[in-house]
Amino acid sequence: MLTVSVIIPTYNRAHLVGRAIRSALANVEPGDEILVIDDASTDNTAAVVAAFGAPVRYIAAPHGGAGAARNVGLAAARGDLVAFLDSDDEWLPGKLRLQRSFLEQR
Repeated sequence: MLTVSVIIPTYNRAHLVGRAIRSALANVEPGDEILVIDDASTDNTAAVVAAFGAPVRYIAAPHGGAGAARNVGLAAARGDLVAFLDSDDEWLPGKLRLQRSFLEQR
């Protein structure tokens, strides 16, 4: 099975990033990873992410915007596939399963 690296760039969204992480956790399979790239937030984003523990990897990055944070995530990603999730968004159940199945068939 192809593995997926979920990359969540964030900046000062401590009040929202937990929802995004929970939706990613509901979609990942064993071997997948979730990376939260913090674009130098000044709120308590780091603490919110830390509360999720080992399934989620927190990476602090210098402030450079969402694109730069995504690039930091790409450099750290270990999965066969990459899926981007904005920190103010959430995925429906089964989203990664459907995409992974489609890509594995091709």
